[in-house]
Amino acid sequence: MKRLVLLVGFVTLVANSAAAQRSQNIEFGGFGSWWRFDPSFLIKNGFGGGARIGYNLSDRLGLEVTGDYIPTTNLAATQNITVSTVSTGLVLNFPVGDQSSILASGGYSRMIFGKAAPYDFTQHLVYGGLGFRLFVSHHVALRGDVRAQYRWDNPYYTNAFTGQVQGSIGASYFFIPPQQGRGFNTNFQWYWGAQGGFFLSKTNTQPYVYDPIVGGHWLITSRRTALYVAYEQALFLSDANAVIFDPNSSGCSVGSAPCRDVTFNRVRRLMFGVLAYPTQKVIEPFGGTGFAIMQILNPVVDCPGCDLSQSSQADERANDASSKAFFWVMAGLQINYSSKLNVFAHWLLTSSASNFLLQSNTHSLQGGVRVSLGTSKEGIGERH
Repeated sequence: MKRLVLLVGFVTLVANSAAAQRSQNIEFGGFGSWWRFDPSFLIKNGFGGGARIGYNLSDRLGLEVTGDYIPTTNLAATQNITVSTVSTGLVLNFPVGDQSSILASGGYSRMIFGKAAPYDFTQHLVYGGLGFRLFVSHHVALRGDVRAQYRWDNPYYTNAFTGQVQGSIGASYFFIPPQQGRGFNTNFQWYWGAQGGFFLSKTNTQPYVYDPIVGGHWLITSRRTALYVAYEQALFLSDANAVIFDPNSSGCSVGSAPCRDVTFNRVRRLMFGVLAYPTQKVIEPFGGTGFAIMQILNPVVDCPGCDLSQSSQADERANDASSKAFFWVMAGLQINYSSKLNVFAHWLLTSSASNFLLQSNTHSLQGGVRVSLGTSKEGIGERH
């Protein structure tokens, strides 16, 4: 307990000194914590407490130092153990409203175990975590964090790593808080973007499978809407198999019906549509709809024993079933780092079509980045 008091007093002293120099950039807070120790340590999980001091480099990025103290025992309750932790790292602030933020953090942690062997050693770890911040007044915010700490070796076992988990909840005071929920002016911009992810599809002989998909797009924004044009190609990890009708055939892989097997491993699509951005926030949802032309590239027909005419007819039937038009809908989330740069993730659903080698709806889950190369609207002074 004395260590905790000294720790809080030290951080308070540092905070007051720093605040005198540049108070508008300082966050000071305290928290209660719960620790789950590495099972190989044979230490009881326990509660602790500590303090933090942060220096906000901007409204989106900060540096912070935290200290935590945990009194506990070994699993047999025969030895008292103390754990003192000091961590330093970066904190990324992603506002989701006028009063709340999502936090991501990462950095270095130093853990000091005591008081006697075998618990009298020090560990150096790296950590990463997620958290939230909720302002309850202009200067005071509730804050919660979950962090995972990792070290590549273990003090008790060879060929083993060390993993500790910390959860904390507390409050922070800001002399001048970061801006919350204020977005960037992304109106009338011409964005070029790239995206990649997973393409979920099925055929009339195979269930849904995941394959990679990559592509690029243009996004031309207005005030709360945008024109979307994209080109994408799915790269199948293994050949997909479908069956088409052919009266010249006596059977295929599904039986003795008049059908032929078709294999393929590439799908491309060209999409046009409109997206809507209902909010102007740093983190903002979006959705949209449009139409797409989807084409299966180079389908190969299994046509054993076919003459030239039958082979030509089979290829023609496969090509007829390899290209269709579709409607699509999209929903996603975009994070604006500036008016020129944003990252995003979205889910996209296409409608189904009859007589197409891909059966039923297709789904895509993708993420990517967009960069503005200029305005899409000329001002009066720009006319020639």
